[in-house]
Amino acid sequence: MGGGLTAAGRERLEAVRIQAAELFERGVNAVEVARRLRVSPKSACGAGRALEAFALAYASAAESLADFSEGVSVDGDVWSEDSTEDVCVWVVGQGYGLWNSVVVGELRLEEVAQMYLGRAPLLPEGVAPWDGVVSDPEHRGYQSPGTIVHGVYRTRFAEELHERLEGM
Repeated sequence: MGGGLTAAGRERLEAVRIQAAELFERGVNAVEVARRLRVSPKSACGAGRALEAFALAYASAAESLADFSEGVSVDGDVWSEDSTEDVCVWVVGQGYGLWNSVVVGELRLEEVAQMYLGRAPLLPEGVAPWDGVVSDPEHRGYQSPGTIVHGVYRTRFAEELHERLEGM
């Protein structure tokens, strides 16, 4: 998707994808999204399915870190369920290296919460920082929920998204 488009065409395509994601998030159905954005219902449905699959996998990865209702103890205080969920979602957003370090027990969630609060170095040894070149506007024409979701998931969690979804 997006191959062979001019820079202006890629910008418009990215804007449409962002608008579609926002509409789906507000609960608008695929047919209405397609009508509003003047795209085919098939394109709108594909974007919606990809976004939903990624959201499910992302949430599942966060839930694998802790039982949110038990909280996480930080500086002697037990965080609320919401705060614990926030830190777990943040860990997932940092990528596979940090997430896996918590899953396998190399780092405790309490230690990671200190990173979340900015009190400890964010990147433990072996965790690569985000590559800003990936966000280069020249590449936006190739980004779409349908094409990037599987690659992002594979990079973040070192497994295929379809395999994760089959196990749910």
